[in-house]
Amino acid sequence: MNTESSLLSDYLTKRQLAAELGVTERTIGRWMRKAGGIPHTRIGGQLVFRIASVRSWIESHETYPGRRKARRQ
Repeated sequence: MNTESSLLSDYLTKRQLAAELGVTERTIGRWMRKAGGIPHTRIGGQLVFRIASVRSWIESHETYPGRRKARRQ
């Protein structure tokens, strides 16, 4: 599906995404079901993930060690 000339070249299947992230398809399914979960769509009955949206989702989950919430006074 992820071929250069394909209309869907910017999308990955669930299997491709799982392989890319080094997780199982089951983990991808869990992430999809969570509030604020990984963005996805169905095209012709096939579940696909837009690469740019997945990148944004990953970035939105970054954490910064050592940062603390501001104390209330």
